[in-house]
Amino acid sequence: MITNEFWLERWRSNGIDFHMEGVNPKLVNYWPSLPKGSRVLVPLCGKSNDLIWLAEQGYEVTGVELSSLAVIQFLGDNDFTFETHQEGDLKVHKVHDLPLRVVEGDYFQFTESGFDACYDRAAMVAMPASRRKEYVTHTLGLLSSSASILLISLRYDGDKQGPPFSVDETELSDLWGPGMQKIAVENLVQTTEEYKALGHHLFEESVWRLQH
Repeated sequence: MITNEFWLERWRSNGIDFHMEGVNPKLVNYWPSLPKGSRVLVPLCGKSNDLIWLAEQGYEVTGVELSSLAVIQFLGDNDFTFETHQEGDLKVHKVHDLPLRVVEGDYFQFTESGFDACYDRAAMVAMPASRRKEYVTHTLGLLSSSASILLISLRYDGDKQGPPFSVDETELSDLWGPGMQKIAVENLVQTTEEYKALGHHLFEESVWRLQH
């Protein structure tokens, strides 16, 4: 059972192989052109440097992360000065000198809405099938009706059980709606030896975008 405690323990034990150092090239290559000042939501953001890249483009960036350890590492590793205040059960850390804040707490308790865009690098694929619809419904409820979405998904063969979970394309389209278009795909078995060593013939990372 994938619970909040499961993720907190992954961070405590440094079992964070999902964390990517540097900025994700797929974000840089495929992020849609949006007006400066657009409000961008990054669910389950961990300590990703993608947050910084988005803020440096001039967007108002809000990351949401359950693990206080991840938040502390993100703020500390980047030597950010910041201020913190409480909003209900959530802690909001506002970074100085960048249009960036990290909301610490359960994503499903975060209810601020009207975001202009969403970037999902490893959030949907962190959700077991039993919670995926809830995650997508909650996320769409936080976005404006004309919001853009950039999502990176995974599909793989073999006996591996996630997270990250394998999500087939039909389910992804059913969850997010027909506007989501696949714009790039890469079979990581062909480029990264570790996936082949694990016995995969297919470990496909795909990029999806919804843009109005």
